[in-house]
Amino acid sequence: MNNNISITTEALSKAHLHSFKHHASSVNGILLGKADKNSILITDIIPLFHTQTLLPMFEVAMIQIEKYCRDNNIDMVGYYHSNQCIANELEPEPIAKKIADRLNNELNNMCFLMISKIEVNRPSGLVSIDKVGSDWLKNRKTLITIDTTSNSEDINEILKRNLQNIKESQIYDFEEYLSNPTRDWLNKSLVL
Repeated sequence: MNNNISITTEALSKAHLHSFKHHASSVNGILLGKADKNSILITDIIPLFHTQTLLPMFEVAMIQIEKYCRDNNIDMVGYYHSNQCIANELEPEPIAKKIADRLNNELNNMCFLMISKIEVNRPSGLVSIDKVGSDWLKNRKTLITIDTTSNSEDINEILKRNLQNIKESQIYDFEEYLSNPTRDWLNKSLVL
């Protein structure tokens, strides 16, 4: 359980764009940044999948992500997931729980975030999910703040502009990379 989770506007935008691009599917990805005992700063994301997450594909993705993190002195700090069905948007699907369990066993300090609607009481559109016993449950106490150090523009305006410019079509997940290796699964060329 983390007392303080912050996410940059760029990382938040990428997560929402991944969700918008595959709005009829569940999507998931890895959160990158820096973590210490009491806080996590999410500075980037790596979109993983938008259909069934299969173990062999996940293993290949994790090997690539671990290498990328080592080469760039950045940490895996968590996992994000968006359900296919908006009716149960805050109840993680079984595969999301399995992936979160696996990452929780491997990472010293991690967060599990569900992508949700952006609301007044939830300006990031993210909800923290914590491990409680053997289950993952919504954490009502953890507030996820938006780090505006590099961009102080309102997240709603950023997302609106990105959707108007059809930016969701320019984000690629690891699954798309496996189908077409010319796709940039790190999304380094994506300008938000």
